[in-house]
Amino acid sequence: MLRVNLFFDESGKNDDTIKTMGSLMVPEKVYRYKDILELNERLKLEKFKLHWTQYNGGNKEAEIYKEIVTVFSKYLSLCEFNIIRYDYPNNVSREKLNNMIYSKIPERVMYGLLRYQGKGIDVNANIYVEDANVYKKLELHKTLDKEMNRQALYRGINFEIEHFSYKHKNEEIGVEFTDLILGVVRNIVENKSNSIRSQRKNYLIVEFLKNNKFKEFIKNIKYFEWDYSRNLTKIDFSDYVNIFLSNQKEWIEYLEKES
Repeated sequence: MLRVNLFFDESGKNDDTIKTMGSLMVPEKVYRYKDILELNERLKLEKFKLHWTQYNGGNKEAEIYKEIVTVFSKYLSLCEFNIIRYDYPNNVSREKLNNMIYSKIPERVMYGLLRYQGKGIDVNANIYVEDANVYKKLELHKTLDKEMNRQALYRGINFEIEHFSYKHKNEEIGVEFTDLILGVVRNIVENKSNSIRSQRKNYLIVEFLKNNKFKEFIKNIKYFEWDYSRNLTKIDFSDYVNIFLSNQKEWIEYLEKES
């Protein structure tokens, strides 16, 4: 029996150029290791707060982000991450499409993390979603686990969703790390340096990517793009990473020192 935790969040919405939803899968035994539990406890005690969209380059804030990446990177070879990037078509009601997006894409993102487990492996999963009115309005807490369990039975896949929980901002480190990964992915894809904030974020991302375990994890993210067609298009995310790094002076200088 494999027990896992699935953490879900989104980055961007409405008229944002890049809109993504993503989920991190962490084995339960990994998530219960001392250093991750310690981070989680400090977060709940409000010893630090995380909000990638508001990151402005402060030294204290940068250090806690680097600490979190360092801790999680020890175990990322045992974790997986799925992302779906989506866009709105011009000829469809935004309201109707939102109902579909916010009910269907979370299911697709998390189902994709569980469906490839071997037939001889039984998987039990807990789902943690950042608390948001849009999910409660659609009653995601009532429909998601039922639909995923139904899909597992229909397709003969040995997984079961045992528990679903909403988590407020800065309440669960797994949700916050998911938010961080989505933010990093967003910045890598945007590949912009047209503001002080974006330059500072890019600099910190370069620092993250100097950790080879984290870099390999980011490069191997299962990244899909959806444009209101029947199929998802899988993209090799390492291409985005390489293009981003080729534009970062700090990374090129780092390579020069390492050679």
